[in-house]
Amino acid sequence: MRLVSLAAGIAFASLVVPQAAATAAPQSSAQAASQAAASSGQERPVQKIILTRAQGEPTQLAQAGLETVNIGSGHALTRISRATLQGQGTSSFDPSQDAAILTQPLSVDPFLVTGLSWSGKDSLASGTQIYIRVRERGEWSQWYLTDGDGGAGKDRVDGHNVRGGTDPFVTAGADAIQVRVTGKESDLPSDLEVAMVPENPQGETVLSENDLNSVPAANTDLNQDSVQENSPSFASQIESSPAGQSGEGEEADFSAQNTDVDQEAVESDNARSGVIISGVGSGQARGLNGTKLARAFPATVQPNGLPVAVTSRSGWGADESYLDWDPEYFTASHVVVHHTAGTNNYTMDQSASIVRGIYHYHAVTLDWGDIGYNFLVDKWGRAFEGRKGTLSSPAGKMVAGAHDQGFNSGTMGISMMGTYQSEAPSQATLNTVGALAGWQLRRAGVTNMSESAGFRPKGSNPKYRAGTYINLARISGHRDTYPTSCPGDAGYSKLPAIRQIAQNAAQDFQSASAANNRPASYTVKGAIWGLWNDSKSLMGNPKSNEEASAPGVYQLFDRGTAYWTAQTDAHFVGGKIFVEYGNQRYERGVLKFPTSNEYSAGSGRAQEFQGGTITWTQNSGSHTLRYGTGIANAFRELGGAKVLGAATSNETRSGSGVFQVFEKGTAYWKAENGTHFVRGRIFDKYGSTGYERGSLGYPTSDEYAVASGRAQEFEGGVITTSNSGTYVLRYGTGIANAYRDLGGAQVVGLPTTAETPSGKGVFQVFEYGTAYWTAEGGTHFVRNGIFGAYGASGYERGFLGYPLSDEYSAGSGRAQEFEGGVITWSSDSGTYVLRYGTGIANAYRDLGGAKVLGVTRSAETNSGKGVFQLFDKGTAYWSPTTGSHFVRGHIFEAYGRSGYERGGYGYPTSDEFWSGGSRVQYFEGGRIAS
Repeated sequence: MRLVSLAAGIAFASLVVPQAAATAAPQSSAQAASQAAASSGQERPVQKIILTRAQGEPTQLAQAGLETVNIGSGHALTRISRATLQGQGTSSFDPSQDAAILTQPLSVDPFLVTGLSWSGKDSLASGTQIYIRVRERGEWSQWYLTDGDGGAGKDRVDGHNVRGGTDPFVTAGADAIQVRVTGKESDLPSDLEVAMVPENPQGETVLSENDLNSVPAANTDLNQDSVQENSPSFASQIESSPAGQSGEGEEADFSAQNTDVDQEAVESDNARSGVIISGVGSGQARGLNGTKLARAFPATVQPNGLPVAVTSRSGWGADESYLDWDPEYFTASHVVVHHTAGTNNYTMDQSASIVRGIYHYHAVTLDWGDIGYNFLVDKWGRAFEGRKGTLSSPAGKMVAGAHDQGFNSGTMGISMMGTYQSEAPSQATLNTVGALAGWQLRRAGVTNMSESAGFRPKGSNPKYRAGTYINLARISGHRDTYPTSCPGDAGYSKLPAIRQIAQNAAQDFQSASAANNRPASYTVKGAIWGLWNDSKSLMGNPKSNEEASAPGVYQLFDRGTAYWTAQTDAHFVGGKIFVEYGNQRYERGVLKFPTSNEYSAGSGRAQEFQGGTITWTQNSGSHTLRYGTGIANAFRELGGAKVLGAATSNETRSGSGVFQVFEKGTAYWKAENGTHFVRGRIFDKYGSTGYERGSLGYPTSDEYAVASGRAQEFEGGVITTSNSGTYVLRYGTGIANAYRDLGGAQVVGLPTTAETPSGKGVFQVFEYGTAYWTAEGGTHFVRNGIFGAYGASGYERGFLGYPLSDEYSAGSGRAQEFEGGVITWSSDSGTYVLRYGTGIANAYRDLGGAKVLGVTRSAETNSGKGVFQLFDKGTAYWSPTTGSHFVRGHIFEAYGRSGYERGGYGYPTSDEFWSGGSRVQYFEGGRIAS
């Protein structure tokens, strides 16, 4: 067995703590101090753990999570994880499978960004993969397969990169980590190390075995999105053409030019100049109460005609001492869109710290000399300046980055902060990315943001050689230029939307510039004048006269448009909602005219129209609900945005139905089932089953109340929630089917535990009984008085074993059969257990049991040399010499007159039988006939 240090006895013992203890492990004073330092903004060093040495051999720390054990009776050896040995958690994923490296779950100082890097080659061997999981807020994440960063330093014809690395992995403030590397040990890269970057990194420290402690960690699943994201469909493939070959539509290949620009002067002269594009993450959105959303955009600037506010390098705290790469400017008429990696759990207040972490990881850990991206955009649509010199780039040019190996010179790189494989970027993020892309391309003379144009990479990478002619989309994903999954399937699918936003932003800029140069005077009258008179500060000045649009009118103002009809009266539409209203063709579209002013809804805003509702939140952008569709109608009938909050997604098709997410629940619609909202704890449990694509399918009812909690029906089962917890009963399994067939919660109450394996079967506890299942016996509920006697006998692990029948009527009471006996109950006599293997119980069973002899009326009673026991329809007698026999009916009456077993007849020596037309039974002292 492999022996490890790390205070091995204590470390190993910590791994056998039950799963619940993993979230309640006491903090050491050092941990508490480090977390306090992190929360106070104190500078802390980047922590590093060395996993392989110069020749690729793994360190002891790298394999401390593996145990070498014998398999079977032979001499084969295999490595399995210690967590697998202890069988913790509910996940069946074995992290030790194919593992060349598996660290223990290790407690470290809190960090926001992590990643692994290595030397000697740019990319990993084809069979080598790196996985990470982290502990955030006491909970362990799933295992994430990492992706190669693909940024590198300066573009080089030979494609050589000094140090390879993974994408920066973003966390929400993790305080523990575990690393897994699969593949052959002989293929491990040299000098492999994991770096963990805190909120305010200052210097670096390498952690030794004595610096680290293992922590409890239940098994968790493999994140399937990350596996799909890194699937073989993105394998490296060299695509080349002779360096001198030209292609149709190719653009000129510009050489690098150094341009001296006084960045501070540009920012000073242009701060807050340029046009704010409505609906883009500019921080200028207003509701009718005039509240600015300024908190989302601290310390921002807008130089060089930027359409959105950007947090500059000084604004997010860049340590300029890291820099060792002077800005170089290249003509750039292409934009490459990226994402980072990680758990997507970070908060708004952590974004700037994460940017600092990525900066350190790129500039110092990977030795690129600066952050790779020109811009970074968080999930709330806030933009951060990345590469030094980005904001001061002259029109048509962009400072060379380190975001896309071979394509760093001549493109602008924008990274969406998050993982967007199945989760789509927020609308706010897309708006900002599109606006920034449109800004760069417009300055480079591009008018069609959806076109493709020729490009020759100035350096080589595993997909394209330097000089290869490529017909590249003006706005591309990283996967278009490098063998990677970036920016994720969901992120990549949004490129058409980003191109359209870029197109609109460019057009809006031109229109707004022209309008600002043209003085005008306009008249405001009627109902719109009344609205304007009350809300001038919110609406701004008029930008047009009233224009007819049957059956009403509209008038443009600085901050939106006012609408009026005789039916709806006058209402103003502005800000983000106005942008979405425009996407729906304003009053001429399906929404028609507004019927309300904008109002607060959940964490956002909403506004009603004749044909639907538009909602907006800072995190999720704007969404439209069109009346006449199932979800929108149900939304309106349940109280709309005032009850359910704002929508955070559009309607999304899934299988044979659609869903739409709201702040206070998710609506599901299917033709057969109609529309039903799922929310609260039931929704959380529904998510753990895979939502509508999981085993439960679509909901078939709304949530409803039962005596002690709530329940909701689905195509494939039912979810219940009460003070005892939230549980899923999946139809098609024995217990769930039996629960439904018995009448569900009305009969047996709500479950109070999950299904629990026990021996050869499983059980699940309900309020009014417990269900048991085995393959041989099926499912049966045990409840009421019978359940108490069953428990006193040790439940399914006692001599009775699992039930073989449901409870049934028998004589004056009830009975239930078990593998090892039978339990009977009556209101006047109580509950009794007959254990098979004893004489009376066996005879009782052989004669037909409770269905023939009724329920037990007494316990076994000693009498002379034997025992007797009373039943509804007879009395059983047993002695060592006579065995067990029942005496009943007229024979029993005659037997009683003679004194029963203590009289002259003694104990019975036979059962009752027919002889000559009479019933006859033999006893020790004679024969009785009836």
